[in-house]
Amino acid sequence: MTPWAPHRGGLTRALLVAGLFLAGCSLFAPRDPEDPESSRLNFVPPTEPSIVIDNLQNAIDQKSVANYTACFADAGTGEQVFMFVPSAEASAQYGPAFISWGTAQEQAYFQNLIARSTSGALAALQLVQKSQLVTADSVVYSYDYTFIFEHGETGFPTTARGNLQFALAPDAGNRWSIYRWMDFKTGSDITWSMFKGKFSN
Repeated sequence: MTPWAPHRGGLTRALLVAGLFLAGCSLFAPRDPEDPESSRLNFVPPTEPSIVIDNLQNAIDQKSVANYTACFADAGTGEQVFMFVPSAEASAQYGPAFISWGTAQEQAYFQNLIARSTSGALAALQLVQKSQLVTADSVVYSYDYTFIFEHGETGFPTTARGNLQFALAPDAGNRWSIYRWMDFKTGSDITWSMFKGKFSN
C-alpha cells in the first residue's frame, strides 16, 4: 500500500497561509489613508518664524494648497487674524476683491492659480531680505521678491516683482504664522497683488 501523502497544491496553500500568519497579524489590518498633500511634501512644523518663510517658498514650488494656507494665521487657533494689504496698483484695479481678504481668500486665489497651470509649469518665490524687526512677541521681515508662476491665462504676466512685508507671531502652541502681509510696487513689473486680484475668482 502506498503511504498517504498530502496533495501538493493543498500543502503549498497551507504553507503560504502559515507564513503570512507568522509574518505579522497586522498584515491585513486597514491603514489610515495618507493625505496626498502631506505625504509627499516637506512642511516643517513652524516653531521659528524663518521656518514659515521656508514653508511658503516650498509650498509655492510644489503647488501645495494645504501647505501654503498653513503659513497664514488662523483665527481659530490663535489670537491673530490674517490681513493682506495690496499694492496701490492692484487696489485700484481689483479693489472690491480685497475688501475682506483673509486666509480663505488667500487659499481660494492659490487654488485658482494652480488650476490654471499645468503640473510641470514653473512656480517659484525668490526673496532677498532687506530688514528684520524683532519684538517680544512678533517678527517683521521685509523682502524684495520675484514671484514666478507659469499659467495659461493669455495676456497676463507670469512674473511679479516688488517689496513685501511679513509680520509673524506665534499661537498658543508656539506655531508661527504670517498675520499681516503688505505689498509694494518697486519697478515696472506687476506686483504679486495683481496675481491675487486676477485669480481671486
